[in-house]
Amino acid sequence: MKKIIALLATCSCLITSCDFLDEEPIGLISQEYAKKEEGLESLILSVYQNNRYLVDRLVRFADAGTDLTTWATNGNGDRYQDNVIYNDPLVISNTYNSSYWKYLYKGLNIANLGIAYLEQTSFSSETKKNQISSEVHALRAFYLFMIVETWGPASHFADTPSTGVITEGYQPGIAKFYNRILEDLDDAFMYLDVPKNVQWGRMNIGVAKALKMRVLMQLAAYDDPIISEVGYTKEKCYEDAISLCNSLISDYSYKLLDDYASVFDVNNQINDEIIWSIQYTSDLIYNGMTNNEDANHLHRYFVGWYNKPCSNTNINIPGLFSHSRVYGREWRLIIPSLYWIQVFNKYDKRRDATFQSVWCRIPDNWNNDPDYSDTVLIRSLEVVDDAFIKGYTDRGIYVDKLSDIYDISTGMPTINGRSCCHTMRKFLDPSRDAAKREQGFKDVILMRLGEVYITLAEAYVRTDQPAKAVEVITKLRKRALMPGHENELKVSASDMTIDFILEEGARELGGELNRWYMLKRSGKMVEWVKAHNPDISLIKPYHIYRPLPQDALYEVTNLDEFVQNEGYK
Repeated sequence: MKKIIALLATCSCLITSCDFLDEEPIGLISQEYAKKEEGLESLILSVYQNNRYLVDRLVRFADAGTDLTTWATNGNGDRYQDNVIYNDPLVISNTYNSSYWKYLYKGLNIANLGIAYLEQTSFSSETKKNQISSEVHALRAFYLFMIVETWGPASHFADTPSTGVITEGYQPGIAKFYNRILEDLDDAFMYLDVPKNVQWGRMNIGVAKALKMRVLMQLAAYDDPIISEVGYTKEKCYEDAISLCNSLISDYSYKLLDDYASVFDVNNQINDEIIWSIQYTSDLIYNGMTNNEDANHLHRYFVGWYNKPCSNTNINIPGLFSHSRVYGREWRLIIPSLYWIQVFNKYDKRRDATFQSVWCRIPDNWNNDPDYSDTVLIRSLEVVDDAFIKGYTDRGIYVDKLSDIYDISTGMPTINGRSCCHTMRKFLDPSRDAAKREQGFKDVILMRLGEVYITLAEAYVRTDQPAKAVEVITKLRKRALMPGHENELKVSASDMTIDFILEEGARELGGELNRWYMLKRSGKMVEWVKAHNPDISLIKPYHIYRPLPQDALYEVTNLDEFVQNEGYK
C-alpha cells in the first residue's frame, strides 16, 4: 500500500507560517488552482503535512502533566517542566502552547477552506467529489476535537474559512463544537473508503470510526446539560462507542499483532494494528531538513544517559557512547515515573517492550549495531538484592538499581536519575542514518487497535458489563503472557473498575500521545496524578483545560467577551 508521504512532498509548499488570528491557509497556491480538483485535493493533503507540526506539541500537551512521565534534566531548559508541573504563568506564555494552538487552528482553517470550495470545484466524477468531501469533513472533525478537548470552553469556534486577520474571538461553548464534530463525522461516514483501498496514512472509514469512538467517550465525561445539548445521553455515548469498537475489531482488516514490540518496529511501520499514523521519510529533502519544526524528534526525548552509571555519573561505561543510532541520542527531556515502571507485572511482556533495561557494547563507532552477546549495563526495572547486583558486577557489568534512579519510598527521581533513566523504547529509530541525526525517519502512530480494546473495556465498565470487559482485556493480554506465568495476568469481573482501566491503559498505551486526554475523560485526573506522580503538586481541578496562549490573547479585540479559562490568571 502506498504511503501518503509521496503525496505530501508535492503539496508541502501549501504550509506557510501563521498565527491564530492571522490566518492564510492557501500559502503559495492560487485560489483558481485550489478550486480545481487537483488543487483542492492538494490543499486537503496539506492538512497531513500540518499534522507533522503537532508531534512535538503532542508530547508536551497530550502526555505531559500525567501519572506516567515527568521532566528529565533538560526538561527545565526546554520548558517541558512547565507543562509537567502546571506552572501556570509559564505555561500560558510557553511557546509550545502557542504553537500547538497555531497549528491546530491552521489545520482547521485549511479544512474549512476545503469544505467551502467543494461546491465551487468541478470534479471528474461524483464519486471523487464524495470521497474528497468525506475526507475533509473527517479532518475538520479531528481538529475541532483536539481544540475543544485541549482548551475547553475558552476555545475559539470556527467552521468557515478565514484568509486574513481575525481579531474577534468566538467562544460559544463545548456543545457547539461537539455538534459540529458529530455532524462532520456523519458526513465522513457516508463515503469514506475502507482502509485497504486508501493510501497509508490518509483518512479512511476506520480512522473516522476510531475518532468518533474517542469523541463519544470524551463527550460522556461532561455534565448532562452539555451532553443533552448535543443530543446524547451518557448511556447512548457508551452504547455507540461500544458499537464502533466492535466494528473496528470485526469489520476491517485490523488485528492485534502477536508480538507487542513489533507494533513499534521501524521495519514494520505498515502493520495490521495501526489505524492512523503521521508519515515521515528517509528522504531528507522532505523530512524536516529545511524546517526543523515539522521533523520527528520523538526518538530522542525519552533517552537518558546510558554511557554513565546512575550511581556515579563521573564514569563513562566502556563500549557505550552518549549517542547511538540504535540506542538513541541522549536528550534527557522525559523520564518515566516510578509508577509507570511499577504498574507492570514482571511477567507482562509489554514491560520490556516499553522500557529498555539492558545495553550491550557498541563496537568501534556509535553508528554501529551493538554486540548483543556482550552486556555492559543493566538498569533494573524492579527492586533487586545485593546478590543480584554482585552476580553481574563480578562479570564487569554495571548495574543501576531502581533506587539509584528513584527514591522508592516517595517515587521522586533522584538527581542522577533525572539524567540516567530508563529509555522508553516505542519511539526509538535505528533507521536514522547517523547517531546524531535529529530528524527521525519513523512514522508516529496516532491510533491503533490496542486503544480500541482498552476503550471497549472502559465502555463496558461504564455500562456495568464487567464480564464483557474481562473478555476484552483477556484477548488484549494474550500477547503479553509470558510462557509459564499465564496466571499472573488473569483478570476477573471484580477487577473491572475505572482504576483498573487507567492502569491497563498505562501498560498498553503509555507514552503514545493521548494519556492526558484519557485521564481527563476519566473524571479522576487530579486525584490520580497526585497519587502517582510526586513531581506534580500544583495540579488543580481547572487543569482539565490548558490555558489560552498569551500571544493569542494579545491579538483579540473583544476581551470583554473572549476570556481565559477559569483558574488561569
